[in-house]
Amino acid sequence: MQTPHRLVSALLFLVALLIILLVPVAAALAQKPVKADILPLFDKVPAPPAAPGCALTRPAALADLDRQIGQLAQAIGAGRTPEQAREAAAMQQMGQQATAAGVDKMTDQQKLAYMQQQGSTMPGYNAQAMQMAQQMQDPAFQAKLAKMSDQEKAVYMQKMMAAPNTAQQRMVGDPAFQAAQADFMEQMKNPAFKQAWEKKSEAQQDAYMASLMRKHGLDEAKMKAIAGKQAPAAPLAPLVATAAIEAQGKLSEAAVREMSQPHGFARTQQQYQAALESLRKTQEAARLPEAREGDCRGQEQAYQQNRQHLKQRLDLMSKYLGQLATAWAARKTELKARVTPFHAELARIHYGDDIKRSEEKALISSLAGGQQLMLQHVSELVSYVGSLHDLNKEYCELKKLYDQPFRCEEATCFPATARVQLPDGRQVPISRVRPGMEVLGYDAATGRLVPTRVQRLDIHDEQSYELVQLTIGTPAVYAGLEPAAAPGQEAAELVLTPNHPVLTAAGPALRADELRPTDELLRLGNAAVETTHLADRQPAGKTGTVYNLRTATGNYFVSGVLVGSK
Repeated sequence: MQTPHRLVSALLFLVALLIILLVPVAAALAQKPVKADILPLFDKVPAPPAAPGCALTRPAALADLDRQIGQLAQAIGAGRTPEQAREAAAMQQMGQQATAAGVDKMTDQQKLAYMQQQGSTMPGYNAQAMQMAQQMQDPAFQAKLAKMSDQEKAVYMQKMMAAPNTAQQRMVGDPAFQAAQADFMEQMKNPAFKQAWEKKSEAQQDAYMASLMRKHGLDEAKMKAIAGKQAPAAPLAPLVATAAIEAQGKLSEAAVREMSQPHGFARTQQQYQAALESLRKTQEAARLPEAREGDCRGQEQAYQQNRQHLKQRLDLMSKYLGQLATAWAARKTELKARVTPFHAELARIHYGDDIKRSEEKALISSLAGGQQLMLQHVSELVSYVGSLHDLNKEYCELKKLYDQPFRCEEATCFPATARVQLPDGRQVPISRVRPGMEVLGYDAATGRLVPTRVQRLDIHDEQSYELVQLTIGTPAVYAGLEPAAAPGQEAAELVLTPNHPVLTAAGPALRADELRPTDELLRLGNAAVETTHLADRQPAGKTGTVYNLRTATGNYFVSGVLVGSK
């Protein structure tokens, strides 16, 4: 006998039925638990680092566990009892037939008619529910239903949903049952009662309903009389799943609760992120402006401040790495304690194809869902360990930056007369280039010439700057190399500060005073960029003002030679 709190409205049944028709893959929700001991996986998850350690590496066990969890989850999802497999096949066939019949283009009335004709062979088909759903399409019936009280609606729908000449139909028509049902529905209007009811287990709810029935004169003897003579019950398979289902329900309830009430590890993560963001804003507000190249004093001040900021971040990361490791251990203990009752109950029961009670057959998927939830909890612990190893790695990368000594960046520039290549083929003195202009640049990823926007023009006039002259493009005879310049190409004369970067074909940029004849440089050719070599390098005196461009591509051409923008 179904109690009132478990009745489903016919309208919702109709919607679910149509969804099954239009989405036949819903049959794939059937699944079966696997005979595997999942609980020991919790202890196989390696503990995360509790303090920074730059010699630590990500444990290989994490990847092994991820693989094992995935295999088990797939086995559960794909598992079927023979009856589940038959039902899934029937559902799939029904879905294919419905698609071929064009159900998705039918009106609601046509869909109902189709279901009445074709759906009787579908698992879970209920003729009374279909009749009720059809009535729901009638405006007159809808108006009649709207005038009923909740109690009248419940009684009417129970009668309609019960099959004719059954014990269920006789039960819902009994005045004592109706009185007990009205009493229960009145109590459910009290928020305190409703809240307490929802916290009860299924067994406690059934016990309460039995006592309420007795209160209104519907004792066990009367229920047997209403039920009448029953056919002998078929032998039952040893599936006693009530305790396992209740344990699985508690697992699910806890998971849902944590969606709005984060657990300890999640709260600590949130606290760390909030503290990190607060520190970032504080540091950003106090950050010194970037010092110019050649301004060693300003650069050192910025270096010391940046080092202080790095230390603050390192201290914060070290603090929370320990707190998160502690929270992880508590989370592991919490999850193991949560899943153990379900794991123990699941191990006690049998779930094969010899189960006779239809209501127990439906529990198999729920039991499998509990196993899936256990795997999700193990996966959660694995993920947290990985995130703490990532945090430790980030710490070590910042520590390397913190340990780097100060080095002043001298001005890397050109004299005012250096000729910068424009996209249209013209050359202009670097002193006439302005931010926002486009000059010719080079895309190393594609090997193509591209226009590039000038983001900044640096002008240095704080001192007298040493210059060198590079001769590029003539045969590097003293290195035993073949002529690098194309026929007819004249040598390029490039005057710049000794520390200015010149790009090479191999990728890295080299200082002008470190270039060797064997280094392949990049130069504008007749149609594209070609490689060339250094032929000579000579001192070129000094100048009081030098210029440099910062471009979007990080490079530009001077005297036809590709140079870095810093």
